[in-house]
Amino acid sequence: MKTVLTFFFTCIVFLSAQDVDVYWNRSAEEFFLLGMRQYAQKDYKAALQSFHNAILSGSMNHRITASTIMKAKTLYALKQYSHAIAVCDSLLAQFPSSAYREDALFTRGMCFYNQSEYLRAVAEMESVLAIAQQRKNLEHAGKMIEHIASEFLTDRELDSLLQTTHTNALTQRFSIIRAERYFSAGDLERAKQCVDKIDTLALDQTFRLRVHQLRGRIERGNLVKVGVLLPLFSSKPVETREKKIAVEVLEGIQLALAEYEENLAPGQVNIELSIRNSERRADSIRAALTSFADDDDIVAVIGPIFSDETMAAATVSRDFDLPIISPTATDDSIATVSDYIFLANATGGMRGKILAQYAAQELGAKKIAVLASDAPFSKTQADSFVAEIRRLGASVVIDRRYARGAVDLREHFKAIRKVAAEQSPEYIVQFKGKINAADVTRILLSYGIRASTIDSVLARSGELNLTALIGEKAKELADTLKLPYKKQLPFVDSLHYPVSSIDVLFSPIFSSQQIGVVSSQLAYYNITTTLLGTSEWYNPYELDMNRRYADGAIFGSDRWIEQNDNTKRILTRYAQQYNKQASDNVLFGFDVMSMVIQLLNNGALTREQMKEALISAGRFNGIRNSISFTPHRVNGSLSILQYQDGKVTKLQTYVYKVQ
Repeated sequence: MKTVLTFFFTCIVFLSAQDVDVYWNRSAEEFFLLGMRQYAQKDYKAALQSFHNAILSGSMNHRITASTIMKAKTLYALKQYSHAIAVCDSLLAQFPSSAYREDALFTRGMCFYNQSEYLRAVAEMESVLAIAQQRKNLEHAGKMIEHIASEFLTDRELDSLLQTTHTNALTQRFSIIRAERYFSAGDLERAKQCVDKIDTLALDQTFRLRVHQLRGRIERGNLVKVGVLLPLFSSKPVETREKKIAVEVLEGIQLALAEYEENLAPGQVNIELSIRNSERRADSIRAALTSFADDDDIVAVIGPIFSDETMAAATVSRDFDLPIISPTATDDSIATVSDYIFLANATGGMRGKILAQYAAQELGAKKIAVLASDAPFSKTQADSFVAEIRRLGASVVIDRRYARGAVDLREHFKAIRKVAAEQSPEYIVQFKGKINAADVTRILLSYGIRASTIDSVLARSGELNLTALIGEKAKELADTLKLPYKKQLPFVDSLHYPVSSIDVLFSPIFSSQQIGVVSSQLAYYNITTTLLGTSEWYNPYELDMNRRYADGAIFGSDRWIEQNDNTKRILTRYAQQYNKQASDNVLFGFDVMSMVIQLLNNGALTREQMKEALISAGRFNGIRNSISFTPHRVNGSLSILQYQDGKVTKLQTYVYKVQ
């Protein structure tokens, strides 16, 4: 942590106007400016010499105090802390009213910090707070005091500061840290006594919220509950598909809680699960949510998992203001029903938006073709993609849909190839009739066409393929010449010649069995483009079976398991406990519960706090996928994957940017 803070400090330079009676000195100016350039380039040894030369250029030159403080900062950057302190001492003694006094105190405090003299560092930072005129110095001094007090001071040293500090705001900050330490040690009574004495009016909003969150944790006795609402069908002896999925999600939730409890530290939140059976019935869902709402310890509910029952839960949640997080539901309309419903699995509409934004902003696509199955989920993604592409200012040049399960897509690819050809027609000018040869020659030469070519075509009153000569500027030149021309679509029917004017072909397929259908026919019709698919494309077996055609395909997926040590350990633990491999459903449950645990320990201990935290917490990196809720409470995150050279790799995690 010290390395980060040290680097941060060396990047900050504040220089005010000179503040003593001095005379202007050219040498001092030149040495000082040279030193500033060297400092900015992190050539600290050279900068140190330049600032030293500026100081020696005259005892009262116009750069004397600025050069002195910069010499101290440079010594700090070189980790010569004792020398830096001595230079600060000299500046403070020689120029006690200098505008750089606060910089000298801050620099000296940072030196003490890096020498592990923490109480002296706090004293210096407190002096900065007392006199600072520069906002950055105020902010950084406050942050350093907070950091030192939280991380390095003993309880006795902290108690001493509480007795000796002269700043009320600092006293209150130290009291917060002391209360948090009591709480972490399990001494709830002393933590409460400490919190009750805090004057929140002396604190800014951030610290007031911190006090509020701590008071809530103390009052709750450090116990919170998470409701779990799943179609467990416990009364049915036969295992149905729905029951199997629900049980696996529950196993993931319980595994995440077990992982947390094994490493539970004093003061961390104790979490209990309250599990209810939704039976996939609206009346059971209402009864369960009513029960959850009546229990003040329950701050959030995980589940349901199917879209129909999640819709029922969303309707009920409006009556209770209870955050409900579905790990798996993907119906776009659910999130519009209640401000308290959250969908941790990206919906079809959101997936289309994410991939459209990725195509336009990351791939730079301007001309896009769409070839989609008419299956509902594929159609939803395609419709959303098209709308978002157009909103972003790109062009959908053709949008074709085919029947679910169709294998003969020839007519669609012919149409795509024709449109692709139309995007880049050849412009052929006819040099016939009365022509001003001089003007024509001048214009053609200005576009870089050789004189010999011009003379030849004029002599025979022939035709000239401008596209073949100058490419994209062909139409512009044809219009400038004001001569008859014709547009010719190149090689539409000759599949030996590629067409490449379409930047991206978006293909949301119904199932992975269509990977070969789409990719092979795209190759057959010789359409050179970037193939962009949906999560159904993530099937390594099908990709390998069609390696020749699918190589280079990019697709957005809600599933990517990072093969790191922690993930392997968790998956191994599950396999040993349940004697089977963890399914996607297990990971859905694990990731959502892990996210909730993190938010609880970050202070989201009430229902309203949990709701706000879910939206504002940013991206949570789960085992299976990232979760990042948009303001509309839908996960806006997908893994962008690519199949190339026989393997699937992750290009990035793309989070939808709300604009």
